[in-house]
Order: sequence, then C-alpha cells, then structure tokens
Amino acid sequence: GINFTHEGIKEPFEISDGIVVPVGTYKNSEAMLVAFTNQSNPLSVEARLIAGGFFGGDRISLSPALNYRISDKFQSSLSWVYNDVDLPEGQFETHLGRLRLSYSFTLQVFVQALVQYSDRDELWASNFRVGWLNTASTGLYLVYNEIRDTGDLSTGIPDRSLVLKYSHLFDILN
Repeated sequence: GINFTHEGIKEPFEISDGIVVPVGTYKNSEAMLVAFTNQSNPLSVEARLIAGGFFGGDRISLSPALNYRISDKFQSSLSWVYNDVDLPEGQFETHLGRLRLSYSFTLQVFVQALVQYSDRDELWASNFRVGWLNTASTGLYLVYNEIRDTGDLSTGIPDRSLVLKYSHLFDILN
C-alpha cells in the first residue's frame, strides 16, 4: 500500500528529547507492506513495515503481532511497534509494547483490557472496559484508565480515572 499525508503544524512541539518539529506544512508519502497468516486460526501472526516521509524527514516503522483466540469469546494480541525516525532536527527510536485481551460473555456483554509500555515516555498505561451494549455500539460502559510514569517513581501516584458512560442513538427521522 501507499499513503499520502498532508499535515499542518501550527505550533512547534517536542517529538523526542531535544527534537522539536517546527511550524509548517508537511506533505509525505509512505509505502506499507502488510503480511499475516490466517486470522480465523486460533493462533495467527501479522507484521507491518512502513517506510517513508515524516515531518520533513524519514521514518521506518516495524510492528509485528501475535494473536490468539478461542472461538468468538476470547481474543488476545501481543504486539510491538518500533519506529526509527530521522528528522532534520535529529534522530530517535521508539518502542511500544502492547497486550490486548477481550472476552465476550454474550454478543452484548464484554470485558476488554489493554496494557502498554512506551520506552520514549517511560510510561505504563492500562485500560479496562466493561460494556453492556444495546445496539450498534450504544449502551453502558464502565472504563478504568491508569498511567504510571516509570521515569519519575518519586511521586508514586499514578494518573487514574474511572468513567461511567451511556450512549444512545436517536432516530429523529422516524
């Protein structure tokens, strides 16, 4: 595949330690190669390789994943994302590890968990969600999020949130 991107940056931002992306318009193209085994099997693997332009420089991204599922009830994925970025302002690498778990009790009731670690930010992030659906992604959700900064363990206080959300779709035309 090939992607064409057009991004406008209105304020400079620090993308990595000491590396600032300046204000400007960035037009890039990138090539993508995706390979995967039969995802209907209990065990499957997939991999993505992306190479191309990125904020006036270049990026190579590699993301393999190992997927395991038991029928339609339980699904899991262990993945890793590696980025090698070379910008005019500097070069850096990032690694992101991710574990995703999902269990469906019925078509309407499920639990999902996501745990990930970013070496760039030295952060552990977790998300736990319980859903009770009505139709088409509408229903009741209970979501717990937690972020822990492993680079600054002196505070010992994680960033936590607990959200209860209800969504409903109204058909005003009928």
